[in-house]
Amino acid sequence: MGFLFIFFVLCFGTIFGQDVPTLVPASPFDPNSDAARLFDAMNGLGTDENKIISVLCYRTASQRDAITIAYNNQHGSLAKDLQSELTGSFLTLSIMLTHGMIKFLSIELHETMARPGTDEPSLTEVIMSRSNQELDEIETFFNNYYGHSLVSEIEADTTGSYRQLLIQMAEGRRDETMLVNMTAVQIDVVDLYEGVSILYEATYGTSLNTVVTTEFAKDMGNALVSILQYSADKALYFSSRFHTTIAGAGTADRDLMRLTVSRCETDLGNIKIAYQNIYGVSLSTAVSDDTSGSYRTALLALID
Repeated sequence: MGFLFIFFVLCFGTIFGQDVPTLVPASPFDPNSDAARLFDAMNGLGTDENKIISVLCYRTASQRDAITIAYNNQHGSLAKDLQSELTGSFLTLSIMLTHGMIKFLSIELHETMARPGTDEPSLTEVIMSRSNQELDEIETFFNNYYGHSLVSEIEADTTGSYRQLLIQMAEGRRDETMLVNMTAVQIDVVDLYEGVSILYEATYGTSLNTVVTTEFAKDMGNALVSILQYSADKALYFSSRFHTTIAGAGTADRDLMRLTVSRCETDLGNIKIAYQNIYGVSLSTAVSDDTSGSYRTALLALID
């Protein structure tokens, strides 16, 4: 049963509604002008953090990549200048925002495995939510940047069937021919997914998610549940991921930053609606209550 279920999860097509981003390309756009604005924000006494936010948080990843290249050519190193002027979570987020999306995702994947212990939920999240083409580009960058492949790092840091599942996804083996983007069928898909779950529970007397988590080892079971949730409603899945970063004592800042940066150009608008519906408070309010200073201002600029 296990291998058949894994095959189903990897091959079953996913249907999503219309994505609503919260960050769109700036127009008109001049990377040289933006690079000069960043330099001015950090030149001389004091640092104008609002001016840094006005550039880095209002440009898409590809635009920020062009700004970084322009800055490095004209003023030295943007990353080094930010490191000398900023501190804490705002510094970490600002450095993230100097990377193109493929570099950003590659670094985040590495970080999930480089920390003490492996952050399996985040590792699963990034890999399963990226297309085969993106994963191919990540693999190329990973080799050039770290001197070894993403797959080899997964092999060294995970075990068993969970490792096998991640490698199959990371190598871009998923069949994407069934992927559809049609708002009109979204309700039907949710009904179908719920119908399958209800039918399974009625037939076997236990929920589909329960079977997955009990039939498979912890990491594998959690990964399969995440894939099922993402396939059924990715906005719902990501709203839950956001909530996890800020619920309870403390904030999982790195996860909060990654989720915000990685989804703001794609579907953060959808995630905000789902978050409000599930938790009864806006994502912006939840993030605002859990963060402070320029770090909070920067995150809210990306979210709103």
